[in-house]
Amino acid sequence: MTSVDDLAAEIMKNLQEYTDDVTAGIKKAEDITAKECEENLTNDSPVGVTGRYEKGWNVTVTLNTPTEKHTVIHNKEYRLTHLLENGHALRRGGRTIGKGKTSAFPHIKKNEVKANADFEQRVREVIENGH
Repeated sequence: MTSVDDLAAEIMKNLQEYTDDVTAGIKKAEDITAKECEENLTNDSPVGVTGRYEKGWNVTVTLNTPTEKHTVIHNKEYRLTHLLENGHALRRGGRTIGKGKTSAFPHIKKNEVKANADFEQRVREVIENGH
């Protein structure tokens, strides 16, 4: 027969294994989602003359502790992200020149929404499957 102390220890061991598996699965889901979002942003970014903006998307991972990390998707040309996403006014007033060169080119928000939904779905799958 199994004693109560052994049963409690076995339950704790199984819970710890499950927690470790879920944590690893969530980190993997985060990495996959970040890479997909970076690719989508690159594909959806407005194409400029030099191509620097659309090629400037990067995923940066910072480790605060061995168990805590932060993933950031950013563009090297960060000064342009808000202007391109939302458009901007001209010095003389108005928002368009010729063929709408200062119009908005929405490409960040839709990819953020998609990445959040994809990540949430992946996390649900990890929790349900335990890995």
